[in-house]
Amino acid sequence: MPDLEETARSNALGRYAILDTAPEPAFDDLVLLASRICEAPVALISLVGSDRQWFKARIGLAPSEMPIEQSVCRHALKQAGLFVIPDLTLDPRTSGNPLVTGEPHIRFYAGAQLVTSDGVAFGTICVIDTKPRPEGLTDNQASSLEALARQAMSQMELRRVIAERAETALRRSEERFQALANLVPGFLWSSDLVGRATWFSERWYEYSGQSEPEALGYGWQTVIHPDEREYTITGFRAAMDQKRPYSREYRIRGKDGIYRWFMVRAEPIRDAAGQIDRCYGAVTDIHDLHELQQRQAVLVDELQHRTRNLLAVVRSIAQQTMTQTGPTEQFCDRFNDRLAALSRVQGLLSRSDKEPITIQALIQIELDAFGVAAMQARVALKGPPVRLRKVSVQTLALALHELATNARKYGSLANEQGRLWVSWDTYRGEDEERRLSLVWQEEGIRRPQEGSPIRRGYGRDLIEKALPYALKARTSYELSEAQLRCVIDLPLTDGAKKRP
Repeated sequence: MPDLEETARSNALGRYAILDTAPEPAFDDLVLLASRICEAPVALISLVGSDRQWFKARIGLAPSEMPIEQSVCRHALKQAGLFVIPDLTLDPRTSGNPLVTGEPHIRFYAGAQLVTSDGVAFGTICVIDTKPRPEGLTDNQASSLEALARQAMSQMELRRVIAERAETALRRSEERFQALANLVPGFLWSSDLVGRATWFSERWYEYSGQSEPEALGYGWQTVIHPDEREYTITGFRAAMDQKRPYSREYRIRGKDGIYRWFMVRAEPIRDAAGQIDRCYGAVTDIHDLHELQQRQAVLVDELQHRTRNLLAVVRSIAQQTMTQTGPTEQFCDRFNDRLAALSRVQGLLSRSDKEPITIQALIQIELDAFGVAAMQARVALKGPPVRLRKVSVQTLALALHELATNARKYGSLANEQGRLWVSWDTYRGEDEERRLSLVWQEEGIRRPQEGSPIRRGYGRDLIEKALPYALKARTSYELSEAQLRCVIDLPLTDGAKKRP
């Protein structure tokens, strides 16, 4: 059982938190001065624990610590003032010490105590020689060694104060951070790169009902919805492996047992050496938004259904009217085809903003309506993904419908020798306006008889007149005996918005 002195010594060492720390120049300089002033080959700053003595600084001795049984410094702590043994072989306390009887055969010891402000001696600054010194130290050497002991204590006190202030500053910083984190309505957290949580803000515990031990580590995973748990974990680890931010929506169970939808984001963080070693994350409640989007999707589907039904009614009325008025069968077919084109484009316009309408989708939906899938060898589409303004979709779709209709009936898709190329690209026009240029080119067409309205009627008027009027487009329509080249050039942005 340790005695009171040993307990006091251990407490002092704990306050200074210096055992097993790295070398520091301030202490190394002190043992250098002690060695030179006392003309001794060995000088140490020795801290005496319960089972060992450890050297904060040393010259002339290789080991950084020794068993307490081999310590000469422990004897110095029992006597106030400078402790000197002129010949260690003659003193019964040290004559049997392995360091005296064997290597390095030390013979002389002088040590000055390191004493706390409350009078606890817990170490020494000492000098050692391999030769006995019957005369001990000179008065100058003795006073200098004691002065160096006071300097060593001053350094330790300074070190302790700096550490305490740093700890206090860190604690206050953590308190401020915690207070700020608790102001955020969502949850904040940190973890390592495999998802082992190290911290959650208070909002997490309030919502989930978990305690800190239950949530930290991998415990947080138990409140993730089972349907999303695996892909949540694998997705997070994949993002961290690739050193990229993570973002995912999933459901988290509250303390009431009800799951809500959340948006979870995480950002990998680099340490002082530039290595990613952890991440910070934020969790935002999007349950109400998620439900609103679901309701909106249902409404969009219903609107699309009703719109198509309305177009079907219009088609029926038109057919009845044509029956009564006796229009030509050709007119009836074209009227139905145009209504079908409107129906198709309504399907595209019913999409949410997360599903943009592209020029390729618009072209493809019209060509598919004419069975172009079976003619892939004779049709080529080429161009980058280009998102269209919804305001331009319907008119442009009707123009493409007219081109596709004529190609199927009279043009490149009406015979085995025909070829169709549709290409598009974007560029910056006047005032840096972003524009789309589309080229529709056919070869191997059969030009209809003179006077036919197919090429010279509604479709061409739509391209050459309606597009420029409605969409501020620039168009050209060049028809020869065996070829057609149509160019449609239109703005992709609102003309009222100019680039700076």
